[in-house]
Order: sequence, then structure tokens, then C-alpha cells
Amino acid sequence: MSFLQKYGPWAIITGASSGIGEEYAKQLAPLGFNLILVARRAERLALLAKKLEADYNINCQFIECDLSADGFENTIISATKDLDVRLLINNAGMNIEGDFYRGGLERNLQMTKLNMIAPFILSYHFAKKMAENGGGGIIFTGSISSFKGLPYLTHYAATKAYVLQLAEGMNYEFKDRNVDILCLCPGFTITEMTKGLKKNWMTMEVGPVVKEALEGLGKQSVVIPGFVNKAMIGIEKHFLTRQATTNLNGNLMKKMLPGARKKK
Repeated sequence: MSFLQKYGPWAIITGASSGIGEEYAKQLAPLGFNLILVARRAERLALLAKKLEADYNINCQFIECDLSADGFENTIISATKDLDVRLLINNAGMNIEGDFYRGGLERNLQMTKLNMIAPFILSYHFAKKMAENGGGGIIFTGSISSFKGLPYLTHYAATKAYVLQLAEGMNYEFKDRNVDILCLCPGFTITEMTKGLKKNWMTMEVGPVVKEALEGLGKQSVVIPGFVNKAMIGIEKHFLTRQATTNLNGNLMKKMLPGARKKK
């Protein structure tokens, strides 16, 4: 059975206007998937949808939607009620880097809604439909920070830890309903969201990151793309204590984030 036969004909991608989300669209379109692109920037979505339709002869729709807004799901559910959606990619997210208080309470709560609540709501709705209709797949965008406390990305890492555990638990529960669930845990990937970070030997382009996620769906519940990221998580898990891991990553983040507060 091909990837399209198993997870098609329709896929929803949140955060599709740039970065990893846009790359998912670019890799799924050549496989023949019809796409529903979701993000706040309608102009970008429209341009992407038009290009993918022209290049690959698929049906590509877009939904302008703020996933951190209350009741956002009503817009998406209404727009897709007559479509056979078998693949959901919960990719939309945001970060706040630097000091714990950076961004203020309101923006941190927005991150909680976007990174945690929105993917839960969408998965709650579409996983049930997939199970009733014979199967499907859900991909969450987590992070290598899902596995540890990460100073100067403290709240962001906590939201991604939730996503990782949600995906792992759901994958076990839904296996016998023919619904595959995976959490993609990339490291520093070159996107708009990471533009404030200094590039180094750990950074990856979006193409290989998305490719590993799509190849891993149905085979495993967690994908850590890139040899360096896999090695780092393996070392931290098997050779370091949690406190040592936190200290090591805190020192690394201070070097990578110019705005990080330095200990006195």
C-alpha cells in the first residue's frame, strides 16, 4: 500500500505558510495528496496553494485561522466536514526565547494555546473520524527540547514535552484502530521561528527534517531527525543525569541566544 493510499486523499497542515509546515505541503503534493493549508497569513497560503495545484494537479484549499483563538476549531471542522481527511499534521507553533519572563504572561499563554491546546483539540476531533473511517495518521511537531528542561527556552520546552507524551500515548491507544501517530522532534531547524538563533553545526534544513517524519509515520512513534540530534539525545539519556543535561544545555543556550540572561 502506498503512502497516499494509506493516509490520503486529504491532509491538513497547520502552520503551513512557512518553514516545516510549508515543507510538508511541498513534499506531500508530489505524492498526490489534496491539501488543506492552515495559518494566519492568507496571502502566503493562497500563493502556495495556487502553485501546488498548478505543479501537481491536486486540490489545494487554505483556511485563514488563528489557532490560539478560542473556538478556532469550528472554522476548520466546518471547512472539512465533507472531506475524507486521513492525515493531520499538527505543526503550528511558536517559541519565546530568553529570560523566563520574556514576552509577558499574555504571550506565554498564547504559546500554551498554540503549542498544546490546538493540537490536542484537532487530534481529538480527527483521530475519532479516522478510526471510524478505517484509519489515518497524525504527526505532531515536537522538539528535541521535549526530552529535557531547557533553560532560556523553558516554557517552550515544557509545551513540547506535553506534545511528545500526547503523541506516544495516542499512538499506543490508536494502533488497533489503524491510526498511526508520530511526534517529530527536530533540533535547531532553519525556519522563521529560529531566526534569532545563531547557526552552528547542529542546525538542519527543513527538507531532511520533514522527509524523516514522513518516512517514520507508521513505523515508529518518535522521530529525531539528523545524526547529531539523535546522538545528543542518546548521550543525555544514557550517560548524563537530568540535572547535568539541564546545566549543559543552559550553558549552550546562553551562547546561542544573545538575549539570554547570564548568571551573576
